[in-house]
Amino acid sequence: MADYAKMTILTPDGEAQIFWVLPGKTVWEAMEIGGWDTGGACGGQGTCSKCKFRISGQISPISRGERERLIPEEVRNGQRLACMTSILGDFTVHIDFWPDGSDAKAKIFGYRFEGALPVYNKEFFIPGLDKEAPIPIFDRIRQALPEYRLELAPENFNYLAGLDRQGRPALELFGLVMDDRRVIKIVRPREKVLGLALDIGTTSLFAAVVDLEDGRVAAIASHSNMQRIYGDDIIARVNHVREQSDGLATMQRILVNNLNSMITECAAKSGINPEHIYKVVAVGNPVMLHFLAGISTAGFERAPYTGVFSETMSIPLEGTGLQTNPAAMMLMLPQLGGFVGADTTACLLTLEPYRDNTWLLLDIGTNGEIVLNHQGYMWTASAAAGPAFEGGAVTCGMRAGAGAIDRVAWIDGQSETRVIGEGPPRGICGSGIIDLLSVLLTNGFIDKKGTFTPEAEAVFASREGKRGRELILAGEEVGADSLLVFNQEDIRQVQLARSAIRTAIAIMMNEAGIDAGRLEHVFLAGTFGTYVDPASITNIGVIPPVDLERVKNIGNAAGDGAIMALIRPDKVKAAEKLKTQVKYIELALREEFQDLFLKNLDF
Repeated sequence: MADYAKMTILTPDGEAQIFWVLPGKTVWEAMEIGGWDTGGACGGQGTCSKCKFRISGQISPISRGERERLIPEEVRNGQRLACMTSILGDFTVHIDFWPDGSDAKAKIFGYRFEGALPVYNKEFFIPGLDKEAPIPIFDRIRQALPEYRLELAPENFNYLAGLDRQGRPALELFGLVMDDRRVIKIVRPREKVLGLALDIGTTSLFAAVVDLEDGRVAAIASHSNMQRIYGDDIIARVNHVREQSDGLATMQRILVNNLNSMITECAAKSGINPEHIYKVVAVGNPVMLHFLAGISTAGFERAPYTGVFSETMSIPLEGTGLQTNPAAMMLMLPQLGGFVGADTTACLLTLEPYRDNTWLLLDIGTNGEIVLNHQGYMWTASAAAGPAFEGGAVTCGMRAGAGAIDRVAWIDGQSETRVIGEGPPRGICGSGIIDLLSVLLTNGFIDKKGTFTPEAEAVFASREGKRGRELILAGEEVGADSLLVFNQEDIRQVQLARSAIRTAIAIMMNEAGIDAGRLEHVFLAGTFGTYVDPASITNIGVIPPVDLERVKNIGNAAGDGAIMALIRPDKVKAAEKLKTQVKYIELALREEFQDLFLKNLDF
């Protein structure tokens, strides 16, 4: 067996990219390490059957288990499951579409700065060096800035020494002032002072470089979280850390490399110098923040799911590998409890104008975070919704990207679908799944138990599949490589996710003593919340029945809140106050949870 094998990836535009990989690994491992999104949702375990590609060359023969997960048309077309295909020598992967969806958080970015800014560049003058009464330059600077703390690095002292010589007149200098009146660098001429806001999600990452002197966002970037190679959900990643001696270091290194590539992208877009990034604010769920800081996640392995920290955390970035100025500090906003993290805190910062109203906030992903606000009191909980709302755990589900069905409607007695990008449909993403269920429920094609009715089989093409009765959404007649189906087990997966969210809402509303009629607003945050149709998500009962005008998509509110905290120190104080005001509810400890969960399985 050769020491290395050549992996050629042929992209849809005809470009060939070459990688050298180790024989014996799976194609899935090689692609993920190379930065390619395989579309899988099981961390390479061979259970989701979604990492399908045309693969040719020196690879392992198709196994019985792999053949059972592919339909005959796919096998004839040369489709293989990347996670079940081992590398024997040189091979080629044919990418027939762009799996583009990694910039989803960037697409829903909506921050606009308003208000006053702190002074980050402090202009001041000091007298030149006097031969008769020589005073060291550092001492003269301290006399000029008595109200500030000077915390200068040795190289900055050397720089200042080069400016100071006998006979030179008064010096005009600029001090880089951080929010706690620390001067961390003194320069001439004036330097830019930049900040970096990070939203660290389980699935995707968002970064915004901000000019701290005018509040302008210089550049933004959004990438998939490459930690997915160890599982799509945070528990799988926590388990990997538990099982591997270098697991925590691996998770941090992947995340830092991810973020550095985003910083590089921002620099290329805007011409900024990462050396001018002196301040970082990070938000995300508790596990992601622990990974970022390189802090043990052992507390999240079992109940009561408590990490090492939940209050505001500030750490120096020197030595972390993050490509900012070495003197930069990173501030992580406070977490609210359990798996409800600083991203939810950041969302709440954007909703301060609604504090006197009664509302629900939902950020739905693999883990759903919910907040109820009523008369100045707030409750929060996290619900393990699973991957169904993001296209995982559904037979033909996929992330939102090229080829995904993202809209389904019932028009003139037939279903109409919308596909992202050009080309045939390859699967259905979260918003399309919600639309489809709404269509099926509204038109009597499924009953309240989620079971297909005879009416469905009279209207849709269907067949008996390995996971029960299947409705055929699309097939070879529209150019797809294989049939796209939606079956009883898919409905069941959505019912489980729906019930988890709805049960959390019910328990919080019981705690507050209100019903749905009291809700003035329902805010849907995050990528899923932005693209889902409010009518569909209300119709299938993920949220309580409210007038649709009360349901509002608020985009990447976590990213917006992170930027607010980055440029406004008072917003950090507001976040810390929120932590003391929000009551966290551990759903698993509530006696009524199981009964409500079973009740809410029905539509």
